Amino acid sequence: MPNVYATAHIDGAVICSGLSLGILTIGRDKSPVVSANMIAGSQTHNFWALDRLAVVVYCYVQAAEKIYPDPEPLQANLAGVLISNQDLTTTIVVARSITWHTSESIRKLAERLIIDLTDESVSLTSHWPGKKEMSLPVNGGLVNVARTFPKGRNPHR
Repeated sequence: MPNVYATAHIDGAVICSGLSLGILTIGRDKSPVVSANMIAGSQTHNFWALDRLAVVVYCYVQAAEKIYPDPEPLQANLAGVLISNQDLTTTIVVARSITWHTSESIRKLAERLIIDLTDESVSLTSHWPGKKEMSLPVNGGLVNVARTFPKGRNPHR
């Protein structure tokens, strides 16, 4: 029987405070990683973003903090994959795409910051401000599933 993974779709707001930044190592590859919280109704959901999407989340939060001294949560729509550890005691959402519903000023500044951090002449981790080694609180072997499922989605929005 093929592996089946649950997807998550959260329509809510990314909380600007409490972002955790770091580097995730998978085999020989290193990737930027962000752990953040999103509020939807009365529930708060922890999510992780990897690779370029981690850069996008970081830059949108940075843009909001530069424009507003105490920013409100950023309205967003997140699609991701639910990944659990072996005994199903921990489940996290690994983001596959995020659509932002925010002001033009935040969007413009965020896009400029993204360009600065994604210089194609160097790796994503070279300019990444989070240098501590982080690991997903679940089976690390499933990270590649989160990176590739579903294949038809654009994870860099």
